Amino acid sequence: MTPSATSGSELRQRILLTLAERGPCSRRELMDEIPGNRGLISREINELRDEGLLEPTDRGFALTEEGWRELVRPSREYDYKNKPVRLSRGGPEVEAFLRVIRGESKSRTGSIVATTRCDMRCKFCYYNLVRDHVDLTPEEILEEARRRVEAGNKEVVIQGASPHTLGSDLVEAVKLIKSELNVTVGVGTGPLIPTDLLEDLREAGLDYLKLSFSGRTREEWRAITGRSRGFDEFWEVVAWCHRHGLEVTFVGGVVGLPGVPEEADAERVLSILRLNPNKTVLQFNPVQDPARGPLRPEKLPRIYELVRDGAPDDVIIKSCCVSPASWRPLYEVREHLDKVVCMLGLECEEYDGCPFTGRILEQRILNELYERGPMDTRELADRLRVSEERLHRRLKSMEERGLISRRGGRWVYERGG
Repeated sequence: MTPSATSGSELRQRILLTLAERGPCSRRELMDEIPGNRGLISREINELRDEGLLEPTDRGFALTEEGWRELVRPSREYDYKNKPVRLSRGGPEVEAFLRVIRGESKSRTGSIVATTRCDMRCKFCYYNLVRDHVDLTPEEILEEARRRVEAGNKEVVIQGASPHTLGSDLVEAVKLIKSELNVTVGVGTGPLIPTDLLEDLREAGLDYLKLSFSGRTREEWRAITGRSRGFDEFWEVVAWCHRHGLEVTFVGGVVGLPGVPEEADAERVLSILRLNPNKTVLQFNPVQDPARGPLRPEKLPRIYELVRDGAPDDVIIKSCCVSPASWRPLYEVREHLDKVVCMLGLECEEYDGCPFTGRILEQRILNELYERGPMDTRELADRLRVSEERLHRRLKSMEERGLISRRGGRWVYERGG
């Protein structure tokens, strides 16, 4: 389609996507960035402003809360049911998981559980199982960050239930990490974080805020979280971050809850690509019980298949596994996954036998070479449905570690992964 033939709806979406990607832009910057008739672009900007989707700021036009909602608005209506969720409160798997989020199990991960307290209490959340709460001091957070940097991490994420409940201690922790360790610092928190705290965190040197995306509409938000609270606040936080130049990134929350259609789950996860236009990772987790694994494992194949089919080849699909009970359901959808993050680490008694200690794509490569024999990069890319460029980088890494070798232009299996 030529620029002059661009429809009004496509132009509208292009303006919204440009502002999501670049942040506030002047009218001239938008007209320079977007191909097409400049008069039509200017008129569409005016219409979006009049509808309340854009607002003028000292940095240019920015998306309003309603503008962000419009960017991910569902294309069809779904029938949601807000069904209760019960998580196991006892058993060895639950105790192992609680040790991890209480900070009693150390790992190389760059994430730090700074608090187990939350002001949302979503129905699916593991932190609802915590009785003896954890609240780290700024000095303790710094010490945990130091351990991770010494283990090789270049980035630290302060998270947990709702770290913003730590208030000024969270600000002090960010200051300490930035001054003492000089690494990238993110905070993963809930939607009820106040904007004055955001301002303090930005001034303290925070690099980005991470939010869990739990609903495109009020109905969807209520079906996933179990409550109405947080929906408006979520979009207010997103709009504030972009207006004030603080990077905000999104993860897909949970999928597979009873009462939420598989297609709606997949569409919500894919819509994160419009919220995170500069990212190449889609992270979302099956809603899991530490003792029983995913609550609705029969829904997962369809959800993961739809996400993989709708995502570009260079996007990595990533999920978390919270206990051995999660292995089999996730293993069954491994063809649609690139990476699984182990939440238990060395606390898991079966860690050495876990199929997810490495990236899923590596295991798929080894499986293909073992079962079908030597293949060149193009053949492997066709079999695995990934781009040759992305596959080449992974193959070179595996070759350097001795997992595979190249003979006569073809990749050869060397040993098990």
